[in-house]
Amino acid sequence: MSRSACRLSSAELLLTALLALLFGVCVGLCVVTWLALDSTAAAGDGDASGSEFTGRLVISNGSVFTEELLDRNSAQFKALAYDTEQKIDDAYSRTSLKEQFRSSKVNEFREGSVVVLFDLVFRGTLDLQTVQEQLVDGLTQADGADDGLLIDLDSVRISDKPTTTQRASTAEAVTAVRCPDGQTACADGSACFSQSDLCDGAQDCADGTDEDQAVCATVCDGQFLLLGPTGSFHSKNFPEAYDSPTACRWIIRVTEGLAVKIVFHTFHTEHSIDVLELYEGTGPTKTLTHSLSGTSPGDTWLLSHEATVEFNADYSNSLQGFSASYTAENFSDLSNEEKINCSFEENFCLWRQEFYDDGDWLRAQGAVLPPDTGPSFDHTTGNQSGTYIVIPRTPGSWEKRFRIYSLPLTPTKESMCLQFWYHMFGEEVWRLTVTAQEGSSGTVLFQKEGNYGDSWNYAQATLTIAAEAVVVFEAQKRAGFRNDIALDDISIVSGSCGVAPPEPTPVPPPTTPPPIPEDCGGPFDLYDSNSTFSSPNYPNGYGHRASCTWTLHAKEGQNIQLHFQDFALEMAYDVLEIRDGVTPYSELLGVLTGDRSFPDLFSTSSQMTVMLFTDVSGNDRGFLANFSTGFNLGQPDPCPSGQFQCGTGACVSSSGVCDGAEDCADGSDEADCVHIIKDDVTAAERLRLQVQNHLYTVCAQDWSSQLSHFFCRYLGYRSGEAGFSSAVDADAPFTTVSVNANGSLDLKPSDTCLSEKIVSLHCDNQPCGARKVPLKRETEVETGGKQEGRVVGGQDAQKGAWPWIVSLRWLGGHVCGATLIDREWLITAAHCVHGKNVHLSNWAAVLGLHSQFGSDNSHRQVHAVDQVIMHKRYNRRTKESDFALMHLQTPANFTDYIQPICLPDPGAPAEEGRKCFIAGWGLQAEDGAVADVLQEAVVPILSNRQCQEWLPEYSFSERMLCAGFADGGVDTCQGDSGGPLMCEEAGGWVLVGVTSFGVGCARPQRPGAYARVSQFVQWTAEKRRLYSDWRGL
Repeated sequence: MSRSACRLSSAELLLTALLALLFGVCVGLCVVTWLALDSTAAAGDGDASGSEFTGRLVISNGSVFTEELLDRNSAQFKALAYDTEQKIDDAYSRTSLKEQFRSSKVNEFREGSVVVLFDLVFRGTLDLQTVQEQLVDGLTQADGADDGLLIDLDSVRISDKPTTTQRASTAEAVTAVRCPDGQTACADGSACFSQSDLCDGAQDCADGTDEDQAVCATVCDGQFLLLGPTGSFHSKNFPEAYDSPTACRWIIRVTEGLAVKIVFHTFHTEHSIDVLELYEGTGPTKTLTHSLSGTSPGDTWLLSHEATVEFNADYSNSLQGFSASYTAENFSDLSNEEKINCSFEENFCLWRQEFYDDGDWLRAQGAVLPPDTGPSFDHTTGNQSGTYIVIPRTPGSWEKRFRIYSLPLTPTKESMCLQFWYHMFGEEVWRLTVTAQEGSSGTVLFQKEGNYGDSWNYAQATLTIAAEAVVVFEAQKRAGFRNDIALDDISIVSGSCGVAPPEPTPVPPPTTPPPIPEDCGGPFDLYDSNSTFSSPNYPNGYGHRASCTWTLHAKEGQNIQLHFQDFALEMAYDVLEIRDGVTPYSELLGVLTGDRSFPDLFSTSSQMTVMLFTDVSGNDRGFLANFSTGFNLGQPDPCPSGQFQCGTGACVSSSGVCDGAEDCADGSDEADCVHIIKDDVTAAERLRLQVQNHLYTVCAQDWSSQLSHFFCRYLGYRSGEAGFSSAVDADAPFTTVSVNANGSLDLKPSDTCLSEKIVSLHCDNQPCGARKVPLKRETEVETGGKQEGRVVGGQDAQKGAWPWIVSLRWLGGHVCGATLIDREWLITAAHCVHGKNVHLSNWAAVLGLHSQFGSDNSHRQVHAVDQVIMHKRYNRRTKESDFALMHLQTPANFTDYIQPICLPDPGAPAEEGRKCFIAGWGLQAEDGAVADVLQEAVVPILSNRQCQEWLPEYSFSERMLCAGFADGGVDTCQGDSGGPLMCEEAGGWVLVGVTSFGVGCARPQRPGAYARVSQFVQWTAEKRRLYSDWRGL
C-alpha cells in the first residue's frame, strides 16, 4: 500500500527558509565565538607570568628517595611522577580553581625525604599566593585519601615561572640552549648548569634560576638565603626530633669584610652520623672548616662574609636536632688573647681542626682507654669533671699527625708569651711540636719526645709576631695504643716569657729488656738474591710474643722464590705468614706451622712479606730460609700451539678441553665448562656449555630437574631451578643434554633447537634455613626485648633450634663455631683456622650437637676435615676478610637436627637495627667458664659508622659488620668465634655474619664484630665450584 505525496504551501516554504537562515547564523556565531575564546586562551597560555608557575613540595611519607629517581627514564621516576601529578590534580579539583586549572608536570626529584619540583599551568591570569593557598587547601581536603603519599603541607612553595621564550617583535627572540645530560637549562634559556651547582650560593644563571629561593628553600625551616647582620636557622621539626633522612642547606651572607659567628642554643644529633658541616665561602670553592655532630660545639667562627651550612641525617636515629643563630662580627676586633685562650671546658674555643691530617683531637674527661696512657684528669680542675683535649686512638703502624691551629694572630711590636700544659704518658708516645706559621714558613716554638709519666707539665714559648701568623700544635704517633698526647689551658699574655720551667723527667724504658726483641731486631729489608735469613737465635729457640717482619725485594718486573732449608715451629700456636706483597691487603701465600718441610713459595710481584708470630709459651728450632729473584720463577713454560696448560703446568691436547673426560691430573681441563650468561635484554640466565673451544646454548629438550641440580652443583651452589625461554638465532649453536645409563652426560650439538626452547638456569642454596623441630615462640625477636641470662647475656637454646651450627674441635677440644651450608661445606672465621690449616687430621666437626658434655649423642655426627680454605685477603692484625671454608671428608646426613642455613644474596645489605640471633658454646662471661648447653641471644645490627665509633682500634670495611647494645650485656665471646649471626627472612634463616672479633665481651659500647657474609657469597660459590665433579650425576 502507498501514501500519496503532500505538497507544501507558500507560507510553509517561507517559514522553512527562515529557519534554515537562522540556523546558519547561529552556527556562524558559534564558530566565531569559539575562535575568539581559543585565541584568548592561547594568549593566556603564552603569558608565562600569569598562567604558569613552578612549585616545590616534600613527600614526607609513602616514598623513599633512591638513585633511580634521578633518571627521568626510569620506571621509578615515571611511577612516582604520575602519582604526584594525580595528587596535585586531585587537590585543585577540590578548590575554586578547578575550572582554571589545566595541568601539572613533575620535572625532578631530589633527596630530602623526597623533594618534588613541578610546573603548573592555568587558564587566565592568577596570582601565585592564590595558587599556593588553593593547593594547600586542596591537599588538606584530600588528607586521608588512600593514595599512599603524604605531603608536608608546610613545604609547599609556589613561585612565578620565569619566561623562557618571547614572541619575536621589537625584542630579539631568545633561543633556548640544548643542555647535555646531567645539566638543566636556566629559565631564560641562555645557559645550562649542573645539578651540583643548584642552590650552592654561587649564581650560574643570569636570571638566578639556579639560586631561586622558592626552589632552594630547605625542608628544615623553609629558609635558604640568610641575609643581614643577624639571623637564625634550625633543624626540621625543632624542638621535636628531625625527620630521617633529611638534607638541608643554608647560605649566609653578611657585609663584606666581616666574619660570621654562629651560636648553637641547642645541639643534639646522632654522633658521627647526622652531621652539620660549616663551610667558609659558597659554590665549588667553599672550604670545609667544621664538621659537627653529637653534643653542642659551642660558639663557632667562620672567617668569611659568605658561608655555607649543610645538615645531613641518615635513615636511622632521629634526635632533637639544633637551633642556631648567627651574627656578623668584625674579625679585626678580636684580640690575640681571645683567639688563643682556652681551657676546653665548653668547646674548642676558637681553635680549629686540620681537616687533611690523620684525625681530629677529642675533648675528654677523666681517664681514657687503654690503661697506662693518657691523663687521669684534666689540668684546669684537677679532677675527673674537667675537660682536656687528646689525640684519638688509631690503628696502623704508619706515622700519623694530628693538628689544631689558631686563628691568624694580629701583628704586634710587643713580644707575647704562649703558655700551655701538656701530658705525654705511655711507652709508645712519640712527639709534640708547637710552631708559629707565617705563610709557608714556620718557626718551632716547642718540641718534646718520649714518655713523661701520668702528669701535666707546663711549657711556655715567646712569640714575636711581625706578620700575620697562626699557632699550630701537632702531635705525632707511630704504632701502638699507649701513645696518648693531651693538651689543656692554652693561653697567651703580653710580654716575653719568664724563667723557663724545669724540664720534666722522662720515664726510663724497662731496665731488663727481653733477651730477644719482640720484633726480632727488625723489621728487615732484604734485597740481595740468594740471601739467607732465619728466626732469631736459630736453631736454639726464637722467644715468646714475637711479631717479626722480613720484607724481600726483587728488581722491578722480577718475582721471588722462597725456600725453607729447615722449619720447626710450635704447632698451631707459633706461625709463619707469607704474603704476596707488602700492603695489608696483600694475598696470603701461606700460613706455615709445625715441624715439617714445605714446598717453595713464589710471589707474583717484586716484593714478599714474611711474618713470624709466636705466643707466650712453647718453642722449637725456628726456621732457616733463603730467597732468590728472577723472571717468571715458579711458572711453567708455555704449552705449544694446540695444547692446553693444566693447573699443574702439564700440557694436554686442546681437543680434550671440556669433553667430559679429565686429561689433567688436577681436572683443570674440565673445570670451567659451564656458563650462565645473562641476556642483555630479558636478563634471562641462559645456560651454555663449552666443548673444546665452542660455546653451545642448551636446548630444553630432554631436560630434567636432576640436570638443574647437577649443573648448579658444578657452579658451586646446592641446587637450581630451570626455566625455559624462546630460542633466537643468536643463541646458536645448540646442544641437548641427557643422562646415560652409567650416569655420565651425553651432549648432542646442533645448529637448531627442535623444541625451540632453551634452558634458563637459576642457581641457589635451597632448600635451606628451615627448622624441623617445633619450638616455642621467639618472643624476644617479636618484642625486640633483650634477653636475660647467659654466648654472654644469652640463654639455653632449645634442642634443634639451630640445626646448622657446628662445634669445631681441635685435638678433641671445642675451639670455635662454624655453620653448615650444604652436605660438604662449613663456613667459619679465618682466625679459627689460622695456624691450624696444615695438620688437618687434628680437626673434627661435630654436627647436631646441643650439649658439649652431655651423654645424649643420638643426634650428633662427627666428621673429619680434608680441606681448609682461608680467604687470601685475611689479615690477623686488621681483621680484614676473616672468612674461611672447611670441607668435610664425608658428606653430612641431613636430619631434623642437622640442616643447612641459607646464604644471603651477593652484596645484600644488613638492615641497621634488625634484631638477629647469635649462638655458640663460648665463654658465658669475659672471664667466665665455657658453656655446656648451646647458648643463644638476640642482638641488633649496627651501622658501620657506629661500629667504627665504638671500635676505633679497627678500620671497619664493607666486609665487616657489628651488632650489640649500647649498654653491653649481650655478646659473643671466646669460643663463639666462627659461629653464626643469623637473621630470619621469608625464605628461612640466613647467615648474615661470622663471629670475628671484639674488645672484651659484652662491654658497653663495645659490640661484637662479624665478617659480612654477603661480601663473600660469590667467593664461596667459586671455591665450592672447584670441587664439583663433572664426570657424572
